[in-house]
Amino acid sequence: WRAQGSPATCTKVVSFVDTATVTFAKLSTSDIEAYVKTGEPMDKAGSYGIQGVGGQLVERVEGDFFTVMGLPMHRVSRELSKAIRDLS
Repeated sequence: WRAQGSPATCTKVVSFVDTATVTFAKLSTSDIEAYVKTGEPMDKAGSYGIQGVGGQLVERVEGDFFTVMGLPMHRVSRELSKAIRDLS
């Protein structure tokens, strides 16, 4: 924690990493081309959207589904709760 500004406010920086493993089904070239034609992968960091059409390409997820989507909600909420408790 560190105090900043006037009046002083508290700032705490917390960082963490969460990982998940995604296994794709065996895909043919035509499967991949059909998915690309949907336009869905064009604005995705991993070139697929598990929450959309791209979810049909996924055989298995090991870990938190929300981590794959980009925001591990359970972990974030735990960290926020802990930070709020620490302020008291």
